[in-house]
Amino acid sequence: MSKLMISVSGMRGVVGDSLDPLLVLKMGNAFGRWVGNRTVIVGGDTRPSHAMVKSAIVAGLTSAGASVIDIGIVPTPTVQQAVRFHGAAGGVVVTASHNPEQWNGIKLMNASGSFLEPAEYTAVMAAYADTFLENKGWNGVGLVQTDSESISRHVDVIMDALDCRGLADSKLRVLVDVNHGAGAVADPILFEKLGMQVSFLEAAPDGHFAHEPEPLEKNLSALCAAMRSGNYDIGFAQDPDADRLVIVDEKGHFIGEDYSLGLCIDYILKTVGGASPQVVVNLSTSRVIEDIVTRYGGTVTYTKIGEAHVTQGLKELQAVVGGEGNGGVIYPKVGWGRDSLVGMVIALKYLAESGRSVSEIVATYPRYVMLREKQALATSEALHNQLDMMKTVFSDGVLDVQDGVKAIFPNSWIHLRPSNTEPIVRIFVEAPTADAAHSLLDRAMYA
Repeated sequence: MSKLMISVSGMRGVVGDSLDPLLVLKMGNAFGRWVGNRTVIVGGDTRPSHAMVKSAIVAGLTSAGASVIDIGIVPTPTVQQAVRFHGAAGGVVVTASHNPEQWNGIKLMNASGSFLEPAEYTAVMAAYADTFLENKGWNGVGLVQTDSESISRHVDVIMDALDCRGLADSKLRVLVDVNHGAGAVADPILFEKLGMQVSFLEAAPDGHFAHEPEPLEKNLSALCAAMRSGNYDIGFAQDPDADRLVIVDEKGHFIGEDYSLGLCIDYILKTVGGASPQVVVNLSTSRVIEDIVTRYGGTVTYTKIGEAHVTQGLKELQAVVGGEGNGGVIYPKVGWGRDSLVGMVIALKYLAESGRSVSEIVATYPRYVMLREKQALATSEALHNQLDMMKTVFSDGVLDVQDGVKAIFPNSWIHLRPSNTEPIVRIFVEAPTADAAHSLLDRAMYA
């Protein structure tokens, strides 16, 4: 049996195995008790189990007295926008993000439209752990309404925050691999409002992913091949809930998740002006972000892994922009979460205003090689021993232990931590060359 994953990132499991309607209903009821007799926004991606999971969530929420506004199939950041628009007490997204289609789950949001902060998460989980289920009488059950305009309003917010005049005249040729996810619903609305022509790969919004849904290079061969035709200026790929974005250049080269984030941060810092801009990213994000931010006299703050931690850092520091190295751009002028629609608009504006290609822009950034490895999650005791081993083996580096162990060297680093979303341990390594990166990895693997 697969393991049900519950963390600050939400709840995820394999449908019909570790995730069942009763568990989802229980979480919905716990969240409903936490928000009280107020309104919760519910939406989600295109997975085949969407309706089942959403029905259980809605049943749990309304049985606890919370009312629901169902916004349908939408990107995760659209739920965040809808929370703010409706003045709701929170939001629930039915998604397993980048996990395969047999998985589903839920993400929980607070009234600011960001993911739960640690104290909020602790309170909701205390209610979830309680065997009590709130069961309001017929006159106390929450109401359910629908809203079909949430994506359109989300796009309007983006266009208000980012002056999009001129994009329609840029004649940029765009290709997007939506891979049967929520982007298949949202992107046509975005590009119609931008007045731009766009082509799509795998455009049916049915959740039957044509390739592994995480937007990694190994999963994007069709997009890269199509870009090599020379018919497009930029290629984009989104994950199923359309919060993550990666870029493929005009030659069909996958530029990398971190470099996709870096390109967007570069543009924002180039346009906002001001001294010493603050940028927030997570610990496993490439050093290229720091290189870019340093050009503008700015400072990078690193947080624990997880969108909620990055968002909290952005709020505390009043940072200009941030995100995660997996291709997640967070632009506070639009919202408190990763948003692939924002990322696409920023990248398109950079190309249109600079007159440069993606490959020309990326060529100005220092190059690093990043290795991403994962291992089956060991017992808690074994994990503890592994982290202690990391501290010993890499005692010659600067150690950051706020999330696992990260050893930092002058031009390289290695980070080992348990995953929040899968039953695995993740190992990230970055160095200027492949040999140097593998050398660091070997030190960890064969210690």
